[in-house]
Amino acid sequence: MKHTVDLTNTTLLLAAHGSSRPGGDNPVQRLSQRIGVQGLFADVRCGFLKQAPLLVDVLSGVRTPELIVVPMLSGHGFITDELIPAALQAVDASTGVRLCKPIGSHDSIPGIMAERAQSVITTMKLDRQKVSVLVAAHGNPNNPENSRQVKVVAKGIEERLEDVAVLSAFIEEAPLISDWPQMTTAENLIVLPLLIGGGMHGAEDVPKMIDLDPGDPAFDKLDQDTPFVGPLSAHGRSIWFCRTLGNEPGLSEIVLDLATSYRS
Repeated sequence: MKHTVDLTNTTLLLAAHGSSRPGGDNPVQRLSQRIGVQGLFADVRCGFLKQAPLLVDVLSGVRTPELIVVPMLSGHGFITDELIPAALQAVDASTGVRLCKPIGSHDSIPGIMAERAQSVITTMKLDRQKVSVLVAAHGNPNNPENSRQVKVVAKGIEERLEDVAVLSAFIEEAPLISDWPQMTTAENLIVLPLLIGGGMHGAEDVPKMIDLDPGDPAFDKLDQDTPFVGPLSAHGRSIWFCRTLGNEPGLSEIVLDLATSYRS
């Protein structure tokens, strides 16, 4: 994909939740570095709500005539609709600000996640009729748009995976991720976290709700170089746990597409 829009007077900011969980790095930081070295923008930065560099501090330091903000969130919610717009008040009035839709709502997300599930099936030579895929998302009981969007992603994944059932479940709303044993009888479960970072939700909450031990050393291997681990075992099934979406290399192109195709 070629990007011909002149963005040399523009700062690209990846706005993310971040994590209060100590240790480790955030994939959004690596993503901003990968985009930055391409030289398409005057500057590429990332800012977080829960870790340094804090979003409000990064925004107050923007000095370019234009700013494009890509929310590194899986979908719409309080952060994308309230917190990030409020934080944009810190931007100097002379800077034109463009706020994109959250990265998780991009049309390419189902394809990226389907490819990851297919890689597990192919690599491990699984019988696809004995496989279910679980899209594990945060959810937001106060914003039905969030779960609707997750279900759209799950449907898109299922359309790309022949003979494989794709389910969706949530950390904070029904159906809960912990309900998965009642949702499928498949011998093999592939867990696809629809989460950008590897913070508390991805590293602890989702494994616990699957009934796995988040302290299992296998989870320490999940990163940009290791796309999935398994088989792990829970409820008499084999579990294949994939890395969070933020570690997928295809996100760079999605960020650039959101930034260059923005329409006010």
